[in-house]
Amino acid sequence: MPSVSSATVSPVSFPTHSFDDPRIGDGPPGFAIGSFADLAPWSYAPYPHRHEFYELVCVTQGSGTHVIDFVPYQVAPVTLYFVAPGQVQFWEGHTPLEGFIVTFVEEFLVPQYGDRVSPRQSLALDPLGTGHALHLAADEVEPVTGLLSALAREYRRPGGADVSVLQAYLHILLVEMRRFSRGADVRTVEEDSGTALARRYLRLVSEELPYEQSVSGYASRIGVTPKHLADVVKRTTGKRPAEIIRAALTVEAKRLLRHTDLTVAQVSQRLLFDNPSYFGRFFKRETGTSPGEFRRRAGAADYLRSVTRPPT
Repeated sequence: MPSVSSATVSPVSFPTHSFDDPRIGDGPPGFAIGSFADLAPWSYAPYPHRHEFYELVCVTQGSGTHVIDFVPYQVAPVTLYFVAPGQVQFWEGHTPLEGFIVTFVEEFLVPQYGDRVSPRQSLALDPLGTGHALHLAADEVEPVTGLLSALAREYRRPGGADVSVLQAYLHILLVEMRRFSRGADVRTVEEDSGTALARRYLRLVSEELPYEQSVSGYASRIGVTPKHLADVVKRTTGKRPAEIIRAALTVEAKRLLRHTDLTVAQVSQRLLFDNPSYFGRFFKRETGTSPGEFRRRAGAADYLRSVTRPPT
């Protein structure tokens, strides 16, 4: 694992959208739903940016590319795209898009829903992994779009929406998405104490990196022993806690190398590595390529997409 230097360095600030935006800030706290036109221009911004909330996008018409943490997803009806807080995303080469955009914070889910079907668990779309696009089969379109339409109607209800109705519809939508993503496995899985601990660990990693990079440090924050944390996280996620930390650091390094003008040495400093050489060895071990080569390949890929994108 990278060793942490004593320097305090501010993280790079990608443009970040929050619920302070007036286009999504006038409804129930922590929830909004609208069309691409309602939430333009940030709903399909062409520049790399982050959100402070979960975003669920349902494209019913249009085409293009939605890039989520370096994975380009070809936009096609009817597909759901899920983006977690902190992920870097942007859109490119798109035709006019139609559909629904749902934004919410995890706290908007009432406890009995949030504990049982958290966004990360129910959709199997952890920010450290891939699989952010879910193409709906013909018989899956109506259940999802029907729920989204019901959410939109309640959200715009004269006199104001009933929050409990919005929460109920959102819960059902997440359950349906979990079922579709798992195929025949439609069981509702109660979140036991081990799953809750693993989910807390994942959240802490996403919030505390790069300042905390040790498993023992996270175990101390949670109030368990490092061995207990390791056993539970491995059993629940299939990955060791240190693997999750390394994966998160690698994703953040890729974000900085691709979407900023920072030098490799500056990226190393931002991520609190002791020196650029150690950062280079870490990055190559995790990705199979050096930071400089990754940046060159990413730049070439961006250029190729820019010259081959369809007219808008």
